[in-house]
Amino acid sequence: MTQPILDGLLGNERGDLLDTLYEAPQAPDAWPRFLAQAVSATRSRSARMLVLDRRAQTVLSSIKHNIDDSDHQAYVDHYVNACPWRPELKDKLPGQLYSTFLDFSCRQKAFYDTEFYNDWARTQDIHHGVCGTVWQDEDHTVQLLIQRTRDQGHYTREETEQINDLVMHVRRAVRLQTQFSALKHQQQALEQALDIQAQPFALLDAQGTLVYISQEAEQLVTSHPHMALEKHKLTFLDSRRQCALLQQLAQVTHPNPALRGSGEVIAIPLNSHLTTRCLVSPMHPHAAPSGFNTHPTPLAIVYFQDPLGDIDIDLDSLMQLFDLSEAEARVAAGIAQGQSPQQIADSHFLSVHTVRTQLKSTFQKTGTMRQSELAKLMLTSPAARRWRRPPVNLSCSA
Repeated sequence: MTQPILDGLLGNERGDLLDTLYEAPQAPDAWPRFLAQAVSATRSRSARMLVLDRRAQTVLSSIKHNIDDSDHQAYVDHYVNACPWRPELKDKLPGQLYSTFLDFSCRQKAFYDTEFYNDWARTQDIHHGVCGTVWQDEDHTVQLLIQRTRDQGHYTREETEQINDLVMHVRRAVRLQTQFSALKHQQQALEQALDIQAQPFALLDAQGTLVYISQEAEQLVTSHPHMALEKHKLTFLDSRRQCALLQQLAQVTHPNPALRGSGEVIAIPLNSHLTTRCLVSPMHPHAAPSGFNTHPTPLAIVYFQDPLGDIDIDLDSLMQLFDLSEAEARVAAGIAQGQSPQQIADSHFLSVHTVRTQLKSTFQKTGTMRQSELAKLMLTSPAARRWRRPPVNLSCSA
């Protein structure tokens, strides 16, 4: 009778694997070490962990062991979706791994006829594997894959079951890392946001739940007739504007950076004469995550432009900070103060074509692409100073 390959995991090898797994949530660089230990313990060739989008179509981050960098990149860029087991894997229950030899309809002979084998796996002598979804949340799917060569043979039912004894620990480790990453991301975003002095602001998640709101923003929202803070959420009482807010929040917090929006302004009437402008923008972390990371969903920052307040933007400071001409600085300041190109043109007796040309060159010099991005940059720069007008006393003396 063949001795089960995982007998060693019952002793020191299993203990080492578990120690590494539970180190990984707060030290993500431990994940590659876990893969190396797993490959050794299961007498395998290589292993990979992939963080994908919810539909498991796009790889957001990954780690691997004993796979060449260029081969792994080719897998991430193309062959991940050419793998003959992936369509079926989506229909299998998460939380365990499955033997590619025993648990999929693509039999071994058919596998040898696939593009995946002939253009990618064959040169690496990858013939067999166990693979499965070990974690899933609203934004991510995490998959673990371990492979063997032809000589190492396929994973038997007993071997697959023994490997699956580890999977619940992998799930717990990924869940803990997701929670730690989310807390770290929120703290980082808050520290970054607290550097902003020019505008009242709030940090929100994709559903409009408050992570933080500045005191001035809270006062502005709670006193506004068309905005509210209900159950720790920012709410616009007009249904059309509330829908626009949720759409913008979903766009600027999209988990895939390539699909993430840059934000827009939503105008909320204060009264028949005044309007509160709410600029919804993505909150970028200081540094992009690397290696195996579950990429916490980005937060949104909402700036509130108080119609009873004024923003002073020092043109000389703008010119020095961003190497702008005086005309470009005037355009940038106007955009930050909520003016349209036409309004800027009218106030300075220029053609709107001239203002749009100046706006285009301002985009290039500031590294922005949209008016909302430019406004955010100007309002959070040292050139912006905010002050609130005192209320007008309408009482008459006797």
